[in-house]
Amino acid sequence: MGKQQNIATYQAKLAQYIKLGSVSAQYQHIQETAQFLKQVFTELGGAVRVFDEHKFPLVFADFPAATPAANATTVLFYNHYDVQPAEPLALWRTDPWTLTKQDGKFFGRGIADCKGDLFVRLTALKNYLDEYGQPPVHIKFLVEGAEEIASQGLDDYFKQHSELFQSDLIIWESGTKNERGQLRITGGNKGISCFEISADSASRDLHSSNSAIIDGALWHLIDGISSLHQHGKISVAGFYDNITAPTLRAKNLAHKMYFSSAKLSKLYQLQYPFLQGDNEEKIKEAYLFAPSFNIEGISGGYEGASVKTVLPAHGGAKFDMRLVPGQDPADVADKVATQLYNNGFGDLKVDYTMGVTAYRSDMDAPLIKELIATAQTVYGGTDSVEVLPTSAGTGPSYNFNHYLHAPIAAIGIGNPNSGAHAPNENVTEADYLNGIEVITQFFANLSAHTRADDHSITA
Repeated sequence: MGKQQNIATYQAKLAQYIKLGSVSAQYQHIQETAQFLKQVFTELGGAVRVFDEHKFPLVFADFPAATPAANATTVLFYNHYDVQPAEPLALWRTDPWTLTKQDGKFFGRGIADCKGDLFVRLTALKNYLDEYGQPPVHIKFLVEGAEEIASQGLDDYFKQHSELFQSDLIIWESGTKNERGQLRITGGNKGISCFEISADSASRDLHSSNSAIIDGALWHLIDGISSLHQHGKISVAGFYDNITAPTLRAKNLAHKMYFSSAKLSKLYQLQYPFLQGDNEEKIKEAYLFAPSFNIEGISGGYEGASVKTVLPAHGGAKFDMRLVPGQDPADVADKVATQLYNNGFGDLKVDYTMGVTAYRSDMDAPLIKELIATAQTVYGGTDSVEVLPTSAGTGPSYNFNHYLHAPIAAIGIGNPNSGAHAPNENVTEADYLNGIEVITQFFANLSAHTRADDHSITA
């Protein structure tokens, strides 16, 4: 079967994959999707296991090296089969659960995050197997079903089965181009700590005339929140302790990142200056390496039309703190509670919701450098690829490195307008095809190096 036929065959399978609306938040089509992937991997020749000790099954496919050896280079591809809800449906130009090709793009929920990436990788493996046979490198796939809801159960799967997942390089679920059109390869993610803070000042709402003599829940809550944040710095004792500072190499990569504060300000019509002022390098460093403290929302009292003169008895606020290596999500939430107590707001209740630990990769790891070089060859030279030591977003990369001790690189087929999590999610056909070529060539390059190493050892 030729490469073009493989592309067509796996696009048809991708259409089936998109049709399975595997929304983890609503627990839709989760079991069916895991079984679908089992079938696809099995047809490709992999040894497949579906682990279902938890609500969201984990699909693992193993493609051993042609000549199994203890020192065979092992590459693990990580993806997730769950997606975000498609709502609001009225804003979609196409059916979100139908893979649709239109104006040089593929549309469908999950095409960019990250169902399209998985089938790019499967097509590449099929191309390689057809042309060269079983490679001398060991290839594994690990596909989870709860990434969009904080990877529920993933840590337990690692505790039980990590010996099966051991690898020398982890290629992350997806990636994107930057606005300059460069393919972006990143290593790792920021972490996150999510929690809520609430205040209760009375058994029920009071008439607002009482605000002359009684402190209401919302003012008390706001005062407590304000005590945690001063002049752009997080005023929580111990918050910055044990942070792993970025290396000089990581900072240099950050400084090269395509980022325009002026363009960002214009795009979103920002009304306030950047927290780092006008220094572009400091803005880039903060974006990738600094922790943050965000108020997601505040609620309480009357929020309807016109006026209702009440003194609220209850107020609540939701928060997320983006974390960097060295910070523990639950510990950070505990530190917030302790600081509120020390600031005289011990009555405020802190409820920890969820968290993910940060991880930052070494982009000079030999296998990552090989991946970067391969991408540069396909995309057109050194300047066609942007390399970053971390992304500003969050994912379970820490779990992978903690159990597998392998470097991580994210590469994919997205673009700045892919709209992952949004209506009209899309990738361009050109990026889809280039993604296949990158992974196919990466397999070939690794195989060539492995054969050369074997020859030198034999000689």
